[in-house]
Amino acid sequence: MLRRFLDFQLSLTEPGKPLHRMRPLVAALDTFLYEAPNKTKGAPHIRDAVDLKRWMIIVFFALLPCILMAIWNAGIQKFVYASGNYKLMNEFIASCHSLSDYVHFALKDSRYLTILKLGAMAFFPIVVISYAVGGLCEGIFACVRNHEIAEGFLVTGILYALILPPTIPYWMAAVGVAAGVILSKELFGGTGMNIMNPALCCRAFVFFTFPGQMSGDVWVGTNPTTIRESLIAMNHEAGLGPLDGYTQATPLAKFNMGLEIKRVHVDAIATNLKDVAQDISTMPVIQKQFEKWSSISNAQTSLGSLVPEQLKDFVTSSIDAGGLGLSPDNYDNAYRFAGLQYEQGIQTDWNFFFGNKLGSFGEISVFACLLGALFLVYTRVGAWRTMVGMVLGAYCTALAFQLIACNTGVDGGAWNPAILAFPAYKHLLLGGLAFGVVFMATDPVSSASIKLSKWVYGFLIGMIAIFIRAINPAYPEGVMLAILAGNVFAPLIDHYVAASYRRRVYGIK
Repeated sequence: MLRRFLDFQLSLTEPGKPLHRMRPLVAALDTFLYEAPNKTKGAPHIRDAVDLKRWMIIVFFALLPCILMAIWNAGIQKFVYASGNYKLMNEFIASCHSLSDYVHFALKDSRYLTILKLGAMAFFPIVVISYAVGGLCEGIFACVRNHEIAEGFLVTGILYALILPPTIPYWMAAVGVAAGVILSKELFGGTGMNIMNPALCCRAFVFFTFPGQMSGDVWVGTNPTTIRESLIAMNHEAGLGPLDGYTQATPLAKFNMGLEIKRVHVDAIATNLKDVAQDISTMPVIQKQFEKWSSISNAQTSLGSLVPEQLKDFVTSSIDAGGLGLSPDNYDNAYRFAGLQYEQGIQTDWNFFFGNKLGSFGEISVFACLLGALFLVYTRVGAWRTMVGMVLGAYCTALAFQLIACNTGVDGGAWNPAILAFPAYKHLLLGGLAFGVVFMATDPVSSASIKLSKWVYGFLIGMIAIFIRAINPAYPEGVMLAILAGNVFAPLIDHYVAASYRRRVYGIK
């Protein structure tokens, strides 16, 4: 019955009929439900079961772990942060230190049902808007050009939804996907003709057009005002100060600080934090300054046992007074950065790896991205060379920053910027780096295509991402711009790699 219905609709849109302009829409539905009817009429003939539709469906399946984690994490974060109940928040934080406690928290009183409901209500409207508006734009351009609608937006639509924060207003999401699809894809000729990743172009348009809705404390629930009021109520009832109070800042937002905050500032704060097991390499400098400060201020205390006021006074006092010379305006940022670097509270590596953190829908779980990567590599759809190259580029660049910051300069690098000495492996757990590695940088249209080019292309993107993240404190998430820059240089990389191959193998100059 469905086949007869589609054949009837196709007959109404044949060339010369009044509705022939609508044929791309009917053909797109036919192709989506059935095997593509197109067959090569002239040589050469290539037999392959993987067409564009199947290629996109494979990528969609690889995204399923990220989609499930997006729904779950968005739901549980809203359930806790919007409750206004500090006891529930404390219970959640305590449960995040072991998997069994976390599962018990979610199953208690059938909370998981509410969590799934809240997550679905946050995620699926964005998906519907993305597909509806973006699909409409593609359909209009296809009808005007009388071209078939390609299945590329099957992946672009869900990718765009996954790289948005849950608090994005619906109309902004619609404007972003429409502008991004038209400017980055349709103006270049449609699917397969774009020079940059369409989903990232959509996000870039939203980011630079509405920066207030795409940065800052906007990553929990669906209404930032409600979450802010809930956190104020929690902190008031719990009697917590601004530094140790509950916050909706993402790990990357805590990482985002100026170069004027030095290693010695962060390490001095870390000596007063609980459960800091790492050796603090700048301790000799801190101890020397502390002895001078305690002598001048006549403070009857020891390093590591300071009350909050004493700790702030020590860190922000001038060097001549025995302090560490940090501007008081930067103390709060240094305090939060110390908690991030030394894994305070739920800011542990395992929570970041599995996805118990704040962020855009799809970027929160490195584990989910890794599952998707394994599936793409197994099906030979994903470019593993690009993935590995980008990871190596990011890690090597971050490691170079770390080694230089920790081993050069005055007092063994104690006065170098703390952001440059951030552990290299932690960069791989923060922000959208993992999601960009697996699903964005490997876009077959806008990425490099030759084997060696993929290594160079991936390494370049990883290197640029860390440079932007570490050196530009105004924009800590450099993955989006790094991949777009890599897209622009991909044809140039392919050109020089191909030219090198011709010279080396065939002697052609």
